[in-house]
Amino acid sequence: MEKTLTLLSFLLLSIFSCGTNPISIPVAPETIVIDSPRVEVNKIHEDAVKILAKKPTPVFGYRFIIEGDFDGDGKMEKLIEHYFSQKTHTETNKFYEGLEDYDDLVTLSIDKEPFSFALCDNKNIDTLYITSMGQVLGLSYLKNEGDLNGDGTDEVSYVINWADWSNLNTWHIATYKNNRWEEIYSFPIWDWQLPDLPGAFNDYGLFGTQGKIINTQNDSINRSMEAELKNFKGLVKKIKKNKIQITFKNMEASEETRVVDIRVPLKLEPVEW
Repeated sequence: MEKTLTLLSFLLLSIFSCGTNPISIPVAPETIVIDSPRVEVNKIHEDAVKILAKKPTPVFGYRFIIEGDFDGDGKMEKLIEHYFSQKTHTETNKFYEGLEDYDDLVTLSIDKEPFSFALCDNKNIDTLYITSMGQVLGLSYLKNEGDLNGDGTDEVSYVINWADWSNLNTWHIATYKNNRWEEIYSFPIWDWQLPDLPGAFNDYGLFGTQGKIINTQNDSINRSMEAELKNFKGLVKKIKKNKIQITFKNMEASEETRVVDIRVPLKLEPVEW
């Protein structure tokens, strides 16, 4: 039995400042689907209440901000990450300090009915919807890749930070076309290929989630981590129009670098030794 939690349609209750222009939080375009009966959905909420009763400290978590000419008008815009709870209709924290284990973080995340997206300070540019699926902690990565396809607009790469027990992930490349964001390319990666987010130290062990620690005190470490994040070159390099070099996870679970055409989907085949 599949339980579908319909996203709450809400008025523009929250207004955030993005650059100098006020912008409104959009309504999520999807529904959250949880493959479990209602009793399991209720149990998630009950478990979340028990965890919150122990009063863990909310940690807002890192929000990406990138600049680029995303609509090709010759002017620079800002794209800002948002992590939004559809239960409270507000921007919400991604992490907590004082949780007993990673399972608690997953439970609390699902219970929030999270909605991850990026808004632009140019209100003529539509929302970049990331996901409103239940087990998400926002973005692990967001970058302006420049004009990859020669159409005069900057493309962006992003990686979703899933609240799950897998170390496997997907790198997405999107472009702004026909007044909306469209994905033009994607390829498989591992989470460990990305730098850690400021405020969240990841000790990768079993399934890439062992020993997740949230640090809210050491600002010097967080500043250093943000510098490392901003200096990270990413896994995409432009070669020429429509041709990029990517570093990805191949069928043999090895890291591979390949030049590809972004107009042609990546075809993965077993490596012959």
